[in-house]
Amino acid sequence: MHRQREVNESKTPAVVTPSSPELVRALGDSVSPHPRATKFGAIDIGTNSIHLVMAEISPQGDFKVLGREKDMVQLGKGGFDEHKLTERAIEDGLQALRRFKKMAESQGVTKLRAVATSAVREARNGGEFVQRVRDELDLRISVIAAEEEARLIYVGVRHAIDMGNSLDRQTLICDIGGGSVELIAGNAQGIAEKASVKLGGSRLAELFIRADPPASTEVKLMRRHIRTKLDPIIQRLRSLPIRQGIATSGSAKNIAIMCGYARGEVNPEENRLRIYRSELHALRDQLTRMTREERLRVPGMDAKRVDACIPASALLFRLMKRCNLEILEHCEFALREGVMIDYIAGHRQKIEARATWPNPRSRSVMHLAERCGFRRRHAEQVAALALKLFDELQPIHELDASCKELLSYACLLHDIGHLISHDSHHKHSYYLIRNGSLKGFSDQEVEVIANVARYHRKERPKKSHYSFNNLDAEHRRPVRILAVVLRLADALDRTNFSVVSDVKCDIGQRAVTLWATTSSDAEIELWCAKRHAALFEREFDRRLTVSQADG
Repeated sequence: MHRQREVNESKTPAVVTPSSPELVRALGDSVSPHPRATKFGAIDIGTNSIHLVMAEISPQGDFKVLGREKDMVQLGKGGFDEHKLTERAIEDGLQALRRFKKMAESQGVTKLRAVATSAVREARNGGEFVQRVRDELDLRISVIAAEEEARLIYVGVRHAIDMGNSLDRQTLICDIGGGSVELIAGNAQGIAEKASVKLGGSRLAELFIRADPPASTEVKLMRRHIRTKLDPIIQRLRSLPIRQGIATSGSAKNIAIMCGYARGEVNPEENRLRIYRSELHALRDQLTRMTREERLRVPGMDAKRVDACIPASALLFRLMKRCNLEILEHCEFALREGVMIDYIAGHRQKIEARATWPNPRSRSVMHLAERCGFRRRHAEQVAALALKLFDELQPIHELDASCKELLSYACLLHDIGHLISHDSHHKHSYYLIRNGSLKGFSDQEVEVIANVARYHRKERPKKSHYSFNNLDAEHRRPVRILAVVLRLADALDRTNFSVVSDVKCDIGQRAVTLWATTSSDAEIELWCAKRHAALFEREFDRRLTVSQADG
């Protein structure tokens, strides 16, 4: 039996919760508006690249990314045999860090934390590099141990991916760096298993791949080395109920992009990046047969990773095969985001974001709603009524729970267009949702939420509308149905006084009666709801009657 290890992060109760129990179940807790923010920057100094992420952190513990930068400084290049950073690598690293520090200062960043991993950790002159950075740039670098690196990667991924709380469903995270690979298994509660192994893409390419194209003996030796180092760790992982695979790092992202192009996607980066085992198998074999020039012409290939992609694809395939994973999903959040979230947990303990909103999707929706100054009471009342209507009408719309979840988010965001203007605010809501950087959603899920919000008033959905035309065919009927439900719920809170406390529907072959339980005069609400009867009949093929329930 594996004991789940808690990650060292403080947790606090939520500040404010939605009034409706239905909404609490669907969305989790919500928070109060934030008056001011801290600007924070995290620098990840890796073997193959240096990354910077800058963010604005509110007193509630949430953050908004202000910018990301990367420089493919190959700090570990040519140094694996001698365990030493070359002078060229040191100079390139200093230049990149100098640029990043200036960028952070220009954004008003007041706290900048830099961490270094495998290349600096293993180099005999790593300490000299750290000292030069401190002397020349007045920047302190923390050289973190492999175990701490794995923990911070987990913290970053957990913030972006719903890992669940069940011990029967563990998530495997794989981060392929240039010098090492970090493997972490766990759930939202903590880490069950973690390991670091020196199988980074740049390291293996430098140690094994010399010929162009790679010689079959080189490839065999490399794969044997991967099996020797990786399989003992996989043996431990196989004792866990791993149900989900997550890949982080630039190498994994590049492989996911190439797989996307191979399956015919026009622009894979616009979708949720995934690696399917069967596709990876084909890509792995294809890359090993190609010359360097041929690999550079593979759609999606990052020129800076043209060598590291060979061992990275071999390692990922071995991991997926032995852990029986058919899909790996790429996650943009990893070490540098983990550094930032860890900072929030340590310095904003009473307002730590994960304790406030456990679900990454609802957390992201609420962040957008608050940034746009939404009317909380009205939005939550509309959401509660809409979710009840969805359940009452389920026998005739037959939509599943995933549609119900997207409906709840559309309800919370339907009026955020008021931030721009009252006139055409439904169209402004669509624009803000589409461009609001919602996390944890596919592109089509965001499109559904935005369209449902857009059609909460005025015209019904039409194929001639740009927004509706952006939807896949399979999502158009759900949007039409959900938009009708949202219109009714919005009408039933027309005065914003929450006078309708409950709704029930009697469904017949040709008609539906909507009964509204009210706490006071609801004449305006009932009148507004009746105005949507024609649209209801168009979508449900039944007449709609709206009446006040007795009592």
